[in-house]
Amino acid sequence: MSYIENTIAVLCGGAAGAVCRFKLNAAIMSGLTMAFPLGILCINVLGGFLMGLLQGAMKRSGKPFTVGYSLLGTGFLGGFTTFSTFSLDTFNLYHTGDLMLAGLNILLNAVICICAVWAGYRIVFPRTAAASGNSAFPLRRIETKTRSLAGSLS
Repeated sequence: MSYIENTIAVLCGGAAGAVCRFKLNAAIMSGLTMAFPLGILCINVLGGFLMGLLQGAMKRSGKPFTVGYSLLGTGFLGGFTTFSTFSLDTFNLYHTGDLMLAGLNILLNAVICICAVWAGYRIVFPRTAAASGNSAFPLRRIETKTRSLAGSLS
């Protein structure tokens, strides 16, 4: 597809993702009185999960999905999830003296978001497909080669 089509896809997806983030964050935080930015954490986890689903679907199909990925991955999920707001929320927690909450925010965003990507990916591209040599994770291939080498030595 052309550069212009991909650019338009990113533009449209990013706009939709940003509006969804704004609305969902407002809905989550409206009933809460805590200082912890739970809305952004939930959005980032959901976005990570959806990115895992998208990556798994692309891997499973075996075909590049250029405009679709520009629309959904780079555009929508790029606009939906947010590193800058997470960073600002963490800074604000630290700046107001909530060091424990700032550290918790960093830890939860990093660990849970990565686990969410993995879970989404595995739902669409299960371990059995990865074990057959189609793994997108190089460590899986290394583990398999190490096990087979260890088995041949014994």
